[in-house]
Amino acid sequence: MATLSSASGQTEPNPIATQTSAKLLREGQWLGLFLIGHVLLAVIYSLVIPPWEAHDEWAHYRYAAYIAENRSLPDPNERLTTEFLFDEASQPPLYYLLAAVPMLAVNTVDAYRPAVNPYATRGTGEGGVNFVLHDDDVEGWPWQGTILALHLGRFISVLISTAGLYITYVLVRLLSLPAPSVALVAVGLQAFAPQYVFLSAVMTNDILLIVLETLFLYLCVRLVLEGPSPRGVLLLAFVSGLALLTKYLALIVIPLAIVVVLTGAWVHRHEPGQRRNSIVNLAVLVTIVLSMSGILVGRNLIFTGALIPRDPTSQQAVLSSLLGIEGLNLDLSTLPDALSYGFETYWVSFGWGNVGAPDWVYTMWLMLTLVGVAGTIIWIRKDMPKRMRPVIAILLLFVVFVIALPLFRELIHQSSYLRGRYILATLPLTVWAISQGWARLSGRAWKWVRHGLVMWPALLTLTLIPMIITPSYALPSSVANQPSETAHPVNARFGDVAELISVDLGSTKNISVGQGLPVTLTWKTLGRSAVPYTLSIHVVGAGSESYGSTTSYPGHGNAATTVWQPGIEFTETYWVLVEDKGPTPALGRIAITLSSEDAATSYLPVFDAMNQRVGSTVRVGQFRIDRQQPSNDISMSDDVLARFGDLLLLTHAYLPTTDQKPGWSLPVVLRWQTLSAGAHDTKLSIQLLDADGNWVLGSDGNPSETLPPELWRAGDTLHATRWLNLPDNLAPGKYTVIIALYHASDLTRIATYDRLGNTLESNAHSLGTITVSTTPASD
Repeated sequence: MATLSSASGQTEPNPIATQTSAKLLREGQWLGLFLIGHVLLAVIYSLVIPPWEAHDEWAHYRYAAYIAENRSLPDPNERLTTEFLFDEASQPPLYYLLAAVPMLAVNTVDAYRPAVNPYATRGTGEGGVNFVLHDDDVEGWPWQGTILALHLGRFISVLISTAGLYITYVLVRLLSLPAPSVALVAVGLQAFAPQYVFLSAVMTNDILLIVLETLFLYLCVRLVLEGPSPRGVLLLAFVSGLALLTKYLALIVIPLAIVVVLTGAWVHRHEPGQRRNSIVNLAVLVTIVLSMSGILVGRNLIFTGALIPRDPTSQQAVLSSLLGIEGLNLDLSTLPDALSYGFETYWVSFGWGNVGAPDWVYTMWLMLTLVGVAGTIIWIRKDMPKRMRPVIAILLLFVVFVIALPLFRELIHQSSYLRGRYILATLPLTVWAISQGWARLSGRAWKWVRHGLVMWPALLTLTLIPMIITPSYALPSSVANQPSETAHPVNARFGDVAELISVDLGSTKNISVGQGLPVTLTWKTLGRSAVPYTLSIHVVGAGSESYGSTTSYPGHGNAATTVWQPGIEFTETYWVLVEDKGPTPALGRIAITLSSEDAATSYLPVFDAMNQRVGSTVRVGQFRIDRQQPSNDISMSDDVLARFGDLLLLTHAYLPTTDQKPGWSLPVVLRWQTLSAGAHDTKLSIQLLDADGNWVLGSDGNPSETLPPELWRAGDTLHATRWLNLPDNLAPGKYTVIIALYHASDLTRIATYDRLGNTLESNAHSLGTITVSTTPASD
C-alpha cells in the first residue's frame, strides 16, 4: 500500500523513514549496539546490587537451586525458605528450570543462609534499606557455592532480557513499518530503562514473563494483520502456554488470545475458508493452552488441593462475588495512590521497592510519556493506515488487561502498592508510544530528538549507580573529621565491640511532640561480634520514661556488628520521632544501648573513659520536650497561692489532712506555672517547723522532677512531689510545712509574694499544718 511508504501516511519522502539510511549506521548495527549496551549495563547492575537485594530474590534462587540439587520440582505446598515473608515454591516452574541449568555445575549445598535485617521493613529508612546483612568475606570475589550460583542465575536473566529487546524491535517494526528509526529508539529506551535493567540483573520470574508477553503481543499483531494461520495460532498457543508456566499473572493471555483469533478471523472474513478455519484455530488454541497449563494445574491439585495455590484471598473474593455469596469490597479510594506508585516503580524502583529516585526523575519520565502518547494519538488519527485500527484495539486491550489484574488484586487487599514490575509487560508498547509520538511531533528535528531519547535512560541508569544504589548498601567509611562544637564527648566502650566517641544533637534545646530529633553518633569499631547487636536510641524523660525511640543495626543496617572491620571510625545520623508518651514539658535526654536477642549477651556492658563499668546505657544531652502549642497563660488568678520572684506561680499544694505518725513519710505535692526560665542552681526547699517556728527537718531539690529551671518557658505547668521522712522520735503536736526557692550558689532566697502581691516573711510560703499523733508508726 502506498500509505505504508511513510510514517505520516503520505507517499512523499518523510524524514522519519529516510533518516536511518542517511544519518545512522545500518539498522542491524545500531540494534546490535543497543543489545550489547544493555548486556553490559545489566551485568554491571548484577555486580553492584548485593545478593538478595531484590524482591524475593532469595526465594527465587532457592527454587532454582532446589531443581539443580534434586533434579525435580519442589512441593508447592511446602516452603523452601523461612527467612522472609514470601516464598516462591508455589510459582510455575519455567523461569526456575532455565535458571537451574548453569547451577548444575555448582555445589549449592553449602549451608549458606542470608542474615536478615529485621529493621529494613519499617519503611522509614532508619533501619536501612538492605534486607540482608552483607559480608564481603562471604559475598566477595572469588564467588563460591551459593553466591556463585546466584550470579549464574542472574546472568540467565540478562540473556532473557536481551532476547526480549529483539522481540520488542520486531514488534515495533510491525507497528511503525516505514520508520525503522522509531523501532531502534524504542529498543534503546527499553534497553536502558532503569527498571528493565534492574529486573534483568537479578533473579526474578518477572523478566521472563515480560519477554514472553512481548512475544505473545508480537504474534497477536501478526495474526490480526495477516490473518489466523495454523502456524500462527500454533505459535500463539505455545507462547501462551509458556507464559502460564512462568507466572500466574499470565492468565490474561487466555482471553486475549481468544479475542485475537476471533478478531483476525473477522478482519479477514472475506478470505476463503476463514469462518471454518476460525473454529479449528480456536480449538487448537484452547487445546494446546489447556494441555500445557493442565500439567501444572493438575500437579497443584495433587499437592495443594487448589488450582492456583497463590493468593487465596483474591481467589475467594472473586469466587464469592461470582456465586453471589458476597459482593467485592474494593476500596477505590486507594486507586490514585496505587496508580501513582505503579507509575513510579514502573520506571525506577530498586531493592525490595524501597530504593527510589529523586522526584525529578519521575517527572521527566512522565513528561516524556505524556508527550509521546499525545503524539502517537495524533499519528493514529492522521497518519496510521486504516488496517492498523484493529491492531490498536488489541494493544489497548492488552494494556488494560495487564494493568487490571494486579491492580484488582491490590484493591481487594485494600493496598495502594501496585508494583511496576507487575505491569512492565506493557513497556514495549510504552517505549513505542514515546518513540512514535516524539517522531510525529518533532518532524525534521527527529534526527536530533531521537539521540536525546536514547541518551536519557542510558545516562540516567548509569548515574543511578553512584547516586542511589551504591550509597544505599555501602559500608560506612572511616572518617577523620573533627567533632562539631555541639557534639557531646562520650568515649564510652560497649564491651569489646564498639566505642561511642561522641553524640551530637546539633543546636537542639527545645523540641515538640511530633517532631524529629536528629541524633548523630560517631563510633569506633573494636571487633566483630558473634551475633548482631541492635542499636537503640531512646528519648527519655527525667524518670526514664520513653518519649520515642528508633532501633537499627549500626550504619543503618549496613554496618552490623557481625560484619564490620575493626579500627574504623564512622558517623551516622538517626531521626527519632518525639511521641506523646509522658508529661510535658519535660527534660529530655538521649539513651543509647547495644543489645541482642541472645539472653546470655542481651545488653553489652558500658565502660567509661576510666574503664569503669557504668551499666548498659549511655545517657547524653539535655533538651526540653514540649507540646506543639504550649500554654502561655501566665495571669494571676484565684488559683494562685504564691509568686516566687519572676520565676514561678504556685497554683496548687497538697498536704494530707489525716493525722501523721512518727516514722511515716509525709507527701507534699506541688503544681507550678512558670513565668520565665530560671538559673540552673534554682532549688526548692521544703521544711517542717514546730509550733515555735523551729526547724525540724527539710528536703531540698529541683522545683520539678520533669524539667530543670534553665529549660522553663513562660506558661509551663510543672509538678513536684516530695516526701518528708518523719523521725521515729518526733514529738506529737502541730507542725507547719513551708516552702522556699533559693539559689544554691549563694543560698539566697528568691523573693516570695502572696496572691495579693504582699512580700512574705522570710521569703517563704506556708502550705499549712499537719498533726502528728502520739501513737508511733510501729504500733
